[in-house]
Formats: sequence, C-alpha cells, structure tokens
Amino acid sequence: MLYATHNRAGEITYRKISNLFYEVKIVTYTKSSSPADRPELEFWWGDGTRDTIPRQSITPNVGPDIQKNTYVGTHTYPGNGSYTMYFLDENRNADVVNMPGSVNIPFYVETKLVISPAITSNSSPNLLQPPIDNGAVGQIFLHNPNAFDPDGDSLSYELVACKGTGGQAIPTFSYPAANNSFTLDSVSGDLIWDSPLTVRSEEHTSELQSRQYLVCRLLLEKK
Repeated sequence: MLYATHNRAGEITYRKISNLFYEVKIVTYTKSSSPADRPELEFWWGDGTRDTIPRQSITPNVGPDIQKNTYVGTHTYPGNGSYTMYFLDENRNADVVNMPGSVNIPFYVETKLVISPAITSNSSPNLLQPPIDNGAVGQIFLHNPNAFDPDGDSLSYELVACKGTGGQAIPTFSYPAANNSFTLDSVSGDLIWDSPLTVRSEEHTSELQSRQYLVCRLLLEKK
C-alpha cells in the first residue's frame, strides 16, 4: 500500500433503510496526480465492528488535480444506542499552512448515528456544495456547505478542529490567520474568512462535521 499525500476533504452521510439497517456513503476528494489511490476504505461502524467498503465511482476533474471518490456500504446495528462511525486514511495533502507536517498526518472523518425509538426518521444531512473553492489574498472568502436534511429537521452549524490518529485532535492544527476574522454562522452555515493573509498560493483546511440529535458541532435537531 502506498502512503502518500492525497486526501483533501471528505464526508460521511447515512440513511435508514429499515429498522436497524443503514446505508453509508463516504465521499473523499483526493489529489488526482498522487500515486496513492484507494479502491476501498476500511470503515468502523461504531459498534465494535468494521468492514472494507469498495469504491463505487470516481468523478475526475471536479477541480484542479482533484477527483471525487464515492464508497457505499450497508450495516445492521445490534440495537438502540449512539454510534460514532469513522474512517482513517493516510495521509493528507502536503504543505497545509494551518497544519504543519500535514503530509504525515492521517485523514480522519467521523459522524454520529443515534438509534432511538423516539427518532422515527433517521438520516443524516447531505452537504450539497463540494468543498472546492479558491480564495484571494485580502478578499473576503465565503463557503457554505449547503446542507439539506432529508427528514426536514432544523440544522445548526459549529466548527470543529481537525482530527487525526485515533480520532484525537491534531496538535499542530489552528484555524487560518485572518486580517479581521474567521467565523461560522451557526444558523446559515456561512463560513466567512475575512480575509486571507498569505501572499503566496497555499492550501488551508478546516472541517465541518455532521452530528445527529443533541450532539454538538454541525447539530441536527430533531423536531
């Protein structure tokens, strides 16, 4: 297996098929020119089990040197409970300004599923806007993930620090430096960077995570 720089962004979404049976979709955005390629990903379901999930499709050229990878798997949970599902892949793109040493840091994405008799419809929000943007020094940068909840529930947003090995916070990570501010609107989902400081082309990263019912970060409130 090649351990090289390729992971740029990713997300996990899920939908309830029946009772305790769920489908999960993993989407990653990776560097097309990297020799590291993942025809399958190891995925932890949050109940003590894991599976190898095959890639279903590749969408090339979604951005400069960026491809979109889609993986789909299904799983039956043992019962009601709270399950943190995740994947981890080595490694991130090199030279991320606000994450020194990113080339040696695994790419980790998680989301939480809550199964409860009180929750009848139980699918995660879908992020309709790909995380592919360009910014300019001294100009306000705005990104909105355009989240849509198939169950019709309200959504709120919160930034979380990037995680790495073991789902632990990455010590070298910090939010991007700004001339004025770097904020996220908890209601609209607008991420506003006012404004980039760097004077050369760089890559920055910050992550939004989706969360179900009474869990912070991108909070899905069931009503």
